[in-house]
Amino acid sequence: FDEERETRRLQRFDSVMAGGKISYSAFTEKFRDDPPFGRLLERKIESYLGKIDHLGRSDLKKLKKKILHSYSLKSSEMIDDIISPLTAQDITGKNDTLEAYYLIEKDGDDRRILPKTAAEIATFRKKLERNPVFEKGIYSRDPKNGEITDFGVIIKFINKGDRNPIACEILEVAESYKGLTIIPQGMPVVYIWINKYLHRDLFTFIPIVLLVVIMVFYFNFRSFPGVFLPFASLTTGLFWILGLMGYVGCKITAIGVSIPVLMIAVGSSYSIHILNQYYADFDMISDGKKIDGLRISMTHISLTVLLAGLTTFIAFMTLVTSRLTGIREWGLFSAIGVIFAVFISSSMLPAGLALLPHNGIASTFRRSNSKIVDRIIALMTKGSITHYKRVITVVILLIIISFIGISRLKVETTFLSYFKEDDPIRVSARLIGEKFGGNRCLNILIDSGEVDGVKNPDFLMTVENFRRWLESDENRDLNIGRTDVFSDYIKTMHMAMNNDDIASYRIPENHSDIIDYLEIYTGEDENSDGRIDEFEPYVDRDFRTCDILARLCQKQGRPIGTAEINHTVHKISNYLEETLPDNYAFTMTGHPMINVKLAYYIVTGQLKSLLLSLIVIGTIVTLLFYHFRAGLLALIPMSVAVIFNVGIMGWLGIKLDLATSIIAAITIGIGVDDTIHFLNTFRHNSEKGYGIDENITRTLAVSGKAIIFTSIALILGFSVLVTSSFIPVILFGILMATTMITTTIG
Repeated sequence: FDEERETRRLQRFDSVMAGGKISYSAFTEKFRDDPPFGRLLERKIESYLGKIDHLGRSDLKKLKKKILHSYSLKSSEMIDDIISPLTAQDITGKNDTLEAYYLIEKDGDDRRILPKTAAEIATFRKKLERNPVFEKGIYSRDPKNGEITDFGVIIKFINKGDRNPIACEILEVAESYKGLTIIPQGMPVVYIWINKYLHRDLFTFIPIVLLVVIMVFYFNFRSFPGVFLPFASLTTGLFWILGLMGYVGCKITAIGVSIPVLMIAVGSSYSIHILNQYYADFDMISDGKKIDGLRISMTHISLTVLLAGLTTFIAFMTLVTSRLTGIREWGLFSAIGVIFAVFISSSMLPAGLALLPHNGIASTFRRSNSKIVDRIIALMTKGSITHYKRVITVVILLIIISFIGISRLKVETTFLSYFKEDDPIRVSARLIGEKFGGNRCLNILIDSGEVDGVKNPDFLMTVENFRRWLESDENRDLNIGRTDVFSDYIKTMHMAMNNDDIASYRIPENHSDIIDYLEIYTGEDENSDGRIDEFEPYVDRDFRTCDILARLCQKQGRPIGTAEINHTVHKISNYLEETLPDNYAFTMTGHPMINVKLAYYIVTGQLKSLLLSLIVIGTIVTLLFYHFRAGLLALIPMSVAVIFNVGIMGWLGIKLDLATSIIAAITIGIGVDDTIHFLNTFRHNSEKGYGIDENITRTLAVSGKAIIFTSIALILGFSVLVTSSFIPVILFGILMATTMITTTIG
């Protein structure tokens, strides 16, 4: 960053801006002598002002804001290094000295002298092809004719601050070169796309799911209060939870984007229960004083809603025990959102009903849903009373089939699995893999067991044999597309000291040759740690441990998922344990290893959350109804739904990931709501002396309608998630809709 140069540029811009309105051609002409700044201005005009003939004062003010933003990004100096054919260095041997030189030389003003003539381009190509390490490193060939077709540019960021602004600026620069096909890839680029998708999903989900629940409210209640009051309570709860997340600085993630849908769906179920009770008690409220009748009606149902909300809150809070931040945050804010929904539904709806006129709309409510719903309830009643043995037999059979499916279940944690097959992120990752051997690195560290052991030719030959094994055709199942090792530098030095003979591109046999090469090499060591700067990614300060960077790429016609990474890690571990000398040791790290660890955390977190939810909720229901049998009955529909849901995942090949791993907690948390409503009504009828069969019939007649309509709201609400940009969220929506059907039937 040259502060003096950038200040002069700003001063020149200010002088032009002071002149007022100016034509586009005249404006660009004034900066023709400064091509980099001129390109910046043209790019910002195209991106933010569009194609214009003249720039007015307001346009120039907008343009200056963008220039100041770029100035700020430059001054932050977020970029540590850029590796490309235009910036790369190679090693040459002259006069018993090894020197580093740039493939593209610079002039007196430190500007690169780019090749222009055919002869200069041929010379540059010869430099590229001289060193085998450059192929698939900074350039790639067409496998059919061997021609160089692509250049690779690797941008390294320093570890500080938010990389998103500078990554956006780089993408903007790349998109401005219309004549080039530039394929961006890497985590900073992925995060930009994820942010775009999250915004799109968020602003798609909310209006659609609100529209869906409004339709459910109208179909159920057919009245203004029956639509307006629950809608008002839903939007209030939604604002509260999103406002809280924003206030504490919690960011929306790929699984967190489902929270608004969940809050609307759950809030709608509480509203339906309360309003259904109001209309069921309409005649009782009409016969006496309105407020007294409302108090009696709302006290009964509010207790049910409170108990349902409490159990849902606990189920969601069990996710806080997860070791994954995204799941912990989802569980915490979903649990808080449930409390908001219970409080708002139990306060706003009764208050609204007290304020609004109490007119004769109950008959409309009864007629609006009696035919369809009563048929469903009658069918459920007949099945549960008359054919209970068949029902139990079918459930047991489904459980057995589901357990077989569970045995087939796999875990997935790689970020590429979040995106659709034709998504730009997956397409670019696949192309980078084909052309440059991959973009994700598995770091394999081999410890020589002694200081300066990496300089030993025997150690380097062990590493070379290992890397050849990694890249061999017989080990295509490892999906290793390229390896980068410290020995590449030693081989290049040996070739340079032997007149660039390609036959000398190998590890020297003599230990003294390696020591001599490292002593006479004149590379830079800016941080004075005893290592040439280029060596730092590959060896430690003591030259004891060597880091092999193994790039993963798709070699077997399918994406590299967690299962493939796990296979690669285990096969490499077994090979090294069998072949490494006793005094050597190894370890593996890198993003692929994080994926493997994430898989473990997802499985253990799922089991921990599931068991904790079942135990706590079973205990609470037992205490609430003073009977151990009630606790067991409450767990049956949720447990069956969870088993059935996970079984479906196994049979259909749907993998357990961050999004689908929270389904069990949601199933238990939401599924218990209907169970509590049913049991509470069943207990209320039992106190009147009804027999079991008649009690079930009456309970389903009263609570069945609310249960069915809350389930419809939940099913349709979760179905909205199929419009997501993320595959796990789509599958999450489908599975949750299926689960809600299962828990309702249960």
